[in-house]
Amino acid sequence: MMTIEQRLEQLERQNQRIERKNRRLSAALTLTVVAMCAVVTVAATGEKHGEFDTVVADSMSARNIIVRNDADMIAVSLGATDGGNGLVRTESAKGKELVKLTSNDNGGIIDVFNKTGEGIAQMHANEYGNGVVWAGNRKGMGRELKPGP
Repeated sequence: MMTIEQRLEQLERQNQRIERKNRRLSAALTLTVVAMCAVVTVAATGEKHGEFDTVVADSMSARNIIVRNDADMIAVSLGATDGGNGLVRTESAKGKELVKLTSNDNGGIIDVFNKTGEGIAQMHANEYGNGVVWAGNRKGMGRELKPGP
């Protein structure tokens, strides 16, 4: 049979063990919460309406990339033509195509459009690899600068 003093000592040792365990569990819980907050913060920096405000990456792969303005209209699009060549397009705030960069079997092509979407200038390579520049009015009437001496 235990005396009251022995029982009190036993209860005090148990209490000390429980307090140590409680401190370890509190520290582990705190570290877990901090780690979870760090992961969520890193993953969702600048989150707005379920979309990231800023993404920084060394490399990214996509079939198409579309940049929209504040009115949710396409401002810039990056993609590929049906033939697999690269394509970059810029558009006005009213949805009209302004500049198109692409290519064909001869080389690169730059098309420039006015504010109503009508073609007014083009630069491209011809079948001989020479540069061709065309400029015209909104009705398509213009002239071509041909390479030569």
